[in-house]
Amino acid sequence: MENKLDINNLMNAQMKAVVAKQNELAGDAFDTNVGFDELRLNYIKERAFWNEGGPEMFKTVDEVMEGPAGEFKVRYYYPVEAEKLPVIEFIHGGGYVVGNLDTHDRACRIIAELTGAAVVAVDYHLSPESKYPTNIKECALVAQFLHEHGSEKGIDGGDLSFAGDSGGAVLSMATNLWLRDEEGDNSFVKTLLLYYGFYGLVDSESRRLYGNLIDGMRKEDLDYYNQCWLNDASEQSAPYVDMLRNDLKTSMPACFVACAELDPLKDDSSCLYEVLKENEVPCEFREYKGVLHAFVHHTRMLDEANECLAESAMFWKLHHAE
Repeated sequence: MENKLDINNLMNAQMKAVVAKQNELAGDAFDTNVGFDELRLNYIKERAFWNEGGPEMFKTVDEVMEGPAGEFKVRYYYPVEAEKLPVIEFIHGGGYVVGNLDTHDRACRIIAELTGAAVVAVDYHLSPESKYPTNIKECALVAQFLHEHGSEKGIDGGDLSFAGDSGGAVLSMATNLWLRDEEGDNSFVKTLLLYYGFYGLVDSESRRLYGNLIDGMRKEDLDYYNQCWLNDASEQSAPYVDMLRNDLKTSMPACFVACAELDPLKDDSSCLYEVLKENEVPCEFREYKGVLHAFVHHTRMLDEANECLAESAMFWKLHHAE
């Protein structure tokens, strides 16, 4: 028997309105029981509304890169015309199974506008067709390209940051560690903007109290995503999956760690923050009250989504290389 809190009584008024809108748009859009093909279609259908409007960019360019699993797309967002801009590599969430460049387009444009940096979004290969650590390798490949050839794209390759939501936060932290440990250099990574990620906990207070069909964050949903992503259960202890057991002190960039109050992954973020703080890594922790996992998508209706992106942009401004 599960003894979960009744999030219907805990969500704030705007979050309740968001949930009602989600149900209007796509019903049970996050029900993993339907299989990944239908899950992807439902996700795209539900996210279309949330990506309408928002900031306009000076220029947006889609390109194709070649990686370990073949071709994949990247999208460059330039908020202003400039000879050279710092860059934030954005890695989208969706449990590694759903999501694409369009499902996170508005968030990328907002981050670009708020920071003044170029944003480069990565359309990595999804699971279960692509298994760990392929998507990490793809994200690392993009970062290395920007570091070495950024000047060809109007980008300062020595001032790169990562940002990501949910699975994208996982991949952001993992890619930073991969660059350091496998590629031998992450010195050009200046900040991580991490929105409600998973960093290694398999059980916690927040996992016991939160997560249901409303947000697609039940235990069986989280298990489903990991089963799609990982080759086998033993990889749950791998250094780029259980990152709380990795070295989080050596060559670590400044980290903005955000979580939702009503999220089963909340304790992953708070635990990560405590480790970083103990290791004297520059870091900031924000818990946004009354909201569910994936809340930064909802900038059209939710104050906390806009606050989170604005506060993370301010953190970036304080810590990126001038």
